[in-house]
Amino acid sequence: MNKKNIVRASLSSLSILVLASCAQVAQPPLCLSDVTRINQIQGTSAESSLVGQQVTIRGVVTAAWQSSDALGGYFIQSVPNDVDNNAMTSEGLFVSAANTTLSMNVGELAYVTGTIGESNGLTQIDTITAFAVCDSNLTVEPTQFELPVANFEQFEALEGMLLSLTQSLTVNGHYQLLRHGQFDVAPHRLYTPTQHVEPGEPARKRALANKLARLVIDDNQAPNPDEIKIPAPALSADNSLRSGDTIGPVSGILSEFRGDYRLQPTSTIEVIKTNSRPQPPQSPATNTIRVAAFNVLNYFNGEGREKSFPTERGAKTAEEFARQHQKIIAALSQLNADVIGLMEIENDGYNSHSAIHELTDALATATGHPWRFIQADQDRFGTDAITNGLIYRSDKVRPEGEPLTINQAPFGQRSRLPLIQRFVPYNTVENLVISVNHFKSKGSCPSDRKDANANQNDGQACWNQARTESSQLLADFIDNHPELRRHSLRVLMGDFNAYAQEDPIQTLLKRGYYNRIDYFNPQGYSYVYDAQAGSLDHLLVSSGLTARVVNQAIWSINADEPTLLQYNNANKNPNWYAPSPYRASDHDPVYADIQF
Repeated sequence: MNKKNIVRASLSSLSILVLASCAQVAQPPLCLSDVTRINQIQGTSAESSLVGQQVTIRGVVTAAWQSSDALGGYFIQSVPNDVDNNAMTSEGLFVSAANTTLSMNVGELAYVTGTIGESNGLTQIDTITAFAVCDSNLTVEPTQFELPVANFEQFEALEGMLLSLTQSLTVNGHYQLLRHGQFDVAPHRLYTPTQHVEPGEPARKRALANKLARLVIDDNQAPNPDEIKIPAPALSADNSLRSGDTIGPVSGILSEFRGDYRLQPTSTIEVIKTNSRPQPPQSPATNTIRVAAFNVLNYFNGEGREKSFPTERGAKTAEEFARQHQKIIAALSQLNADVIGLMEIENDGYNSHSAIHELTDALATATGHPWRFIQADQDRFGTDAITNGLIYRSDKVRPEGEPLTINQAPFGQRSRLPLIQRFVPYNTVENLVISVNHFKSKGSCPSDRKDANANQNDGQACWNQARTESSQLLADFIDNHPELRRHSLRVLMGDFNAYAQEDPIQTLLKRGYYNRIDYFNPQGYSYVYDAQAGSLDHLLVSSGLTARVVNQAIWSINADEPTLLQYNNANKNPNWYAPSPYRASDHDPVYADIQF
């Protein structure tokens, strides 16, 4: 353990004198009881060896969150005479106030009789049978603490204790902000390991380092809060908490929940907006074509001509869809692209009431430009509920030839059918081959661990083989198809469900494609999962286009934004919604400007 970061709690000298004279004044009988020290209860293991035993403890109250809409209890910390000066044992403990009349305030010396228990990894005392307040106005100096820790034992050794963190901490994720009022911080931005390092041992080492650098900041409230007070005065559609923002110095109690360590703040959280929302990208130059890929988060516009809800995916009501539609159109229109590949659009054909028809018409109305869509089939494109789509400005490019796809597995079974179309920009005779892709996701792993698609614990999650085979088959198809092989200007784009160093992307790079984001923004990312940033969405170009890509970028409007700002949470709090592009989806759009 790094002991330079540990300063054990102490009380003021006046408080110690008062405590020493405790027996000389009128006190509740419990104040004279023999006690079991908190460090004995905590021990040096993750779980107390005294679980199930009834004990009497004493400690100074460092935090009081006893109400039913809060944590339902108190944190207490050892008095100086009880401290064992062992850096491996904690001096703090949670006291559960459930089903009791227990009432204490911060700074009071409490004696409590109850049973030692473990709740989701947090050692506590519950089933309270007696308690007494034996002194007041005591102070506990917080333990100075820094991230990262050297090992998980360092977290455990401080469980329940009052800490002070003065270092700059970066917000890395907030998936649980809606459900639990929580967000993740670390000393720097964390990246999904396989975004920057190879799968296998390098990825495993990076994953461990990320875990040792992370801490959850909680709101000290019960689940499902109606309002989030961070950033002050409250989170809203216009006052977001973005990953990449930082927080000022903070004090709080180190708690635990199922192996994750979290800080229950005792001081105000100051958010410093160091990752401001980006403005829309400027329109491309007149001699360039902007191609883009955007996962539109299950854009389902209702069933049939009646457009009834709920649908198989996406919005549950017409009102929800109207909000989603506004955000998607705001994002697409401000992207200023000429050709856009769409993922996760409803697979309901191409007639006037279809999802792609409604989206394309609305985009044309919003921009004043003639947007069209590629009809990839007579009816549905593939058998899945969602499909790939391709829309374009007919005043900038024209489609050449029929759309193509690959029906050979794993396409159609695992990965969605790729949508491949040639385009000719109006200022040239050159053909640009574009393939819109959505490879098999990392979820719903095979139950048979011997299956090659099972999670190999190398950082690539499950279905990696299916995605890699998809890459190989895609490259082969374009190289060998008689209508495609003679056109060397090619773009492969979409949601590949693979990070930059994983096999599917590396396979395509070895086949002669280039990811120009590596030149324009090597730290770029399009997705945040488990408080780690990375790119599942890619735009790869053939060698003939590398010098023509004058800019490639990711418009960071979604991945860094809290999930609760999506269209489907407005009923809970209307202040969380705005018809803006921010949090229109969970993926950021990627785009490239190609010179012709």
